Amino acid sequence: MDILHMPAQVGPCVLVLGMFDGVHRGHQALLMQGAEQAEQLKLPLVVATFEPHPLDVLFPERAPKRLTTLEERASLMEGYGVDKLCVTKFTREIADTPPEVFLSELSRTFAPKCVICGFNYTFGAKGAGKPEDLDAYGQAHGFTTIVLPPVEIAGGTVSSTRIREELEKGDIRLATRLLGHAYTFSGTVEQGKHIGRELGFPTANVSYTPEKAFPRYGVYVGYLLTESGKARQSVINIGRHPTLPEGNITIEVHVLGEHPDLYGRAVTVMLMDFLRDEQKFESREALVEQLERDRDNASGWFAAHR
Repeated sequence: MDILHMPAQVGPCVLVLGMFDGVHRGHQALLMQGAEQAEQLKLPLVVATFEPHPLDVLFPERAPKRLTTLEERASLMEGYGVDKLCVTKFTREIADTPPEVFLSELSRTFAPKCVICGFNYTFGAKGAGKPEDLDAYGQAHGFTTIVLPPVEIAGGTVSSTRIREELEKGDIRLATRLLGHAYTFSGTVEQGKHIGRELGFPTANVSYTPEKAFPRYGVYVGYLLTESGKARQSVINIGRHPTLPEGNITIEVHVLGEHPDLYGRAVTVMLMDFLRDEQKFESREALVEQLERDRDNASGWFAAHR
C-alpha cells in the first residue's frame, strides 16, 4: 500500500473518507464497503484522511489521545485492501474552507467514481458540510455516494471516543470487541533501571508515542511481538510504579518462561485482558509476592484461553 502525503492528483478511484483513528469496527465497515465497490468498478481503493487530528489544531486542550499512530492505521488498512492512503496536513486554512470548495478540490484531486463515508462525517468550515451535501454534489458531478449507518455493539455505537473510555476503565475485552483487534503499543526496548531483574522479574522497558491513549494503570496479560513475528506470552505493567517510583509512565513487559535479550529491538505490546489495578506495596517483599501471583494468574489466563 502506498502512503501519499498532500496528494495533488490521484485519479479515478473508490474513495473512503474519515479520520480512522483506531480503524475500529465502524471504520472496518467503511473499508469493506469500499473494497466491494472497488472490486465491482475495477478501481483502486483510496482512503483520504487528515493528520494531525483537527482538534489538535483548532482546540488543542480538547484534542483526544490517539488510538493509533499513522503507521498503525496504515498497517491495519492494508489488511482491508486499501491501495493508497492519502494524508493531508490539517491546518486552520483547511478548517476555514467552505464546504463547496472542499468538495470541488476533493473531486479534482481524486476524480472518484464512488465516495463512502459514515453517518456522522462532516467537512468544510465549522463542519457545515454533511453526508447529504456530499450526495447532492456527487449526483451533479458524476459520482455515487454511500453513507453507512452506525455500527452497534454491546448496546452502543462504536466510536473512537467510546473505545478510549473503555480503555480508561480497564475494560480491555470490550475495547477489543469495539476495535475488532487488540489494542497495541509499538516502540523500542530501552535500557531501564533493571529493578525488575533485581526482584527476579526481568522486564522489557518499551518506549511509546506520547500521543497514544493509555489504558487504566495496572497489570495486564498480553503478548510481546517482535519483528520476526514471534508472539511471547507476557505480563504487562503500565503506570508510574508507586512502590518504587520512577516519575514517568512506563510500559514494562515480563515475558513468561524466558528472558530474551531485546534491547534496541522494535516490538509491539498487545493487551489482551486486565489483571489488577496499580497499587503501592509496603515492602519489596510484598511487591515480589504480588508479582509472583501476577505471573501465576497470567499463566492461568493463557491456559484458559489456549
